[in-house]
Amino acid sequence: MFYVEPFSCYGSARNELIVAIIEKTAAFLSTVGSSLIVSDIAKKVRNAKDTDPYQRIMLGISIFDILLSFLFYFLGTWMVPKETGWLWAIGNTSSCSAQGFFSAFGFVGEALYQAAISLNILLLIVFGWKQERFSKKVEKPMHFFITFVLVLAIIPLVYETYNPACGECVSRVLWGKCSTKDEGELCIVRGNEQAELV
Repeated sequence: MFYVEPFSCYGSARNELIVAIIEKTAAFLSTVGSSLIVSDIAKKVRNAKDTDPYQRIMLGISIFDILLSFLFYFLGTWMVPKETGWLWAIGNTSSCSAQGFFSAFGFVGEALYQAAISLNILLLIVFGWKQERFSKKVEKPMHFFITFVLVLAIIPLVYETYNPACGECVSRVLWGKCSTKDEGELCIVRGNEQAELV
């Protein structure tokens, strides 16, 4: 069912192994670091201490980073369907779709929260805003982009467009051998080209 050229992304099995080890190590460290930030802010909330917008934005960045680092980079090839032949691939189509969803959700969410923290710093330092003003005028509406990110991640899931590519599952159409066309010609076997563009 899957059309995959061996080592097409990294050139050799050795390179694939090196990339996998570095990716998993960095992802593990990132997940631990972000988990510590979430834990620290959660302790403040439990102890009824006030948190400022900067800390709440850091909480958002950390949550999205955990989703991205752990589910996409750390689990990486383990969630890819084993039929692909990728190093350590033991997953299936459902695990691939889950990884694709959480990678899109985590990547876009983290990028938007990075933009939010930049805006927070800009308004505080350049324009002399106070955290209270930022909280009232910008922060509360800003958290609604979680809904936007969720919708953006759901669209490829609905159209079955999260598929394996280079040892990870991303939004892309999956090509395979056609049953009705000439030998060697490929057809879309899973996914939607319009959803891939989202």
